[in-house]
Amino acid sequence: MLTDCRGCPVSATDRAEVEEHDAALELFLNYENSAGGVVKQVLVDHPSSVMTLVLRGAMLMMLEASALHPKVSALVTATADSADHANERERGHLRALGQWAAGDIRAATREWDLLLAAEPTDLLALKLHHYTTFWTGRAGALLGTVDGVIDAWDQTTPGVDHVLGMRSFALNENGRYEAAEAIGREAVAANPEDLWSIHAVAHALEMQGAGPRGDAFFDELVAERPDRWATKNPFLGHIWWHAALFPWDAGRYDRVLQLYDERLRPASTDFYLDIQNLSSLLTRLELAGVDVGDRWDELGEHAAARVGDHVLDFTDVHCALTLARTGRLDDLDRFVASLADRLAGLPEGLGQQGPAMALAVADALAAAGRGDHAGAADRLAAIRHDLAPIGGSHAQRDLFDLLLADEMLQAERFEVALGLLRARARRWPDSVPTQHKLGQAVAGATAAA
Repeated sequence: MLTDCRGCPVSATDRAEVEEHDAALELFLNYENSAGGVVKQVLVDHPSSVMTLVLRGAMLMMLEASALHPKVSALVTATADSADHANERERGHLRALGQWAAGDIRAATREWDLLLAAEPTDLLALKLHHYTTFWTGRAGALLGTVDGVIDAWDQTTPGVDHVLGMRSFALNENGRYEAAEAIGREAVAANPEDLWSIHAVAHALEMQGAGPRGDAFFDELVAERPDRWATKNPFLGHIWWHAALFPWDAGRYDRVLQLYDERLRPASTDFYLDIQNLSSLLTRLELAGVDVGDRWDELGEHAAARVGDHVLDFTDVHCALTLARTGRLDDLDRFVASLADRLAGLPEGLGQQGPAMALAVADALAAAGRGDHAGAADRLAAIRHDLAPIGGSHAQRDLFDLLLADEMLQAERFEVALGLLRARARRWPDSVPTQHKLGQAVAGATAAA
């Protein structure tokens, strides 16, 4: 039996098929725009390549569009019916992909766990486990899974740089920021084309409040080769979102707007990451007192189009945020109702956690949109420490602490706002927006005394 470049068994009939699949997988892991076309070409050359069919299905799933799920389910069924040559590893991948397309992410991750136990260098299984575990807010599983396989890798194993990048990100989400930075920088040095490793270092720097080092990190990457990211897929927008957080913390809002307009907004679509990145950044700017002009308009259209289309809980809460901040209250009411309908249709169990929390956040944001700041503050305060199931990172979910503090200020609960902002200032003592809000809280509390 043939194996891929990491020693995992494949049912290919010749070495060329294996090498073409390995090359396609590397393009996918490096977030290259060309990956989709290369995968399609591999399937033209080798239509029964099971692992390439799995990769194709995973790429469709990662577009996070519910309309594509039936297509992926059909691909899984057709492959399973026709690929009697598939080995046990490949059949496991097909089962996991089918479970993912059916909405049972927990079952899919269990299948990837089994695959990794048998083949700890199965890089696609690790990446898909990492991706879905992140979007369901399971930080412990992020780190536990990569640590469970890391001993099977060494510096000569192809793709070890991607594993280091995943471990760096997992360390971030478990609060080990200095270790995350060190391992992330090692991964970037080994492979500066992997946006996930760059992203992991950006997280570590942000969560350490290391603004100047964050600016320097991005400046060095771009200065070294200005066209480095010209071939990257839409995940690049999230990298620029991270780059914008450092000047935002420093109060350099003109630079944030420049990055928004030149790096993020040109790619504005209804793609889930665009909605998350743009709405989050505009909200941070407005909370800092910045007039963002008409930049919300296109986002409002994209968010309204998502009513009834719920795939990622983290996208859902950003759609609700967008509709609230653009005053599209009728659309927001329909969006919240569709979230409630979705939750009611789910079987009881762990799968309800994320959707239930997304509904609670959306309900709080709807109250804020209606001007019920006390109600919004109460709702956000009640769930403040329970947001992990909606997915996203610590850096991303920090937005909801900022919103909670702002709603407390608008509800004139100045002492509570002071406590929230002082806690934030301990982590980010040099954050200009935090100090600005802290000043408002102090002034309000003093006037009320």
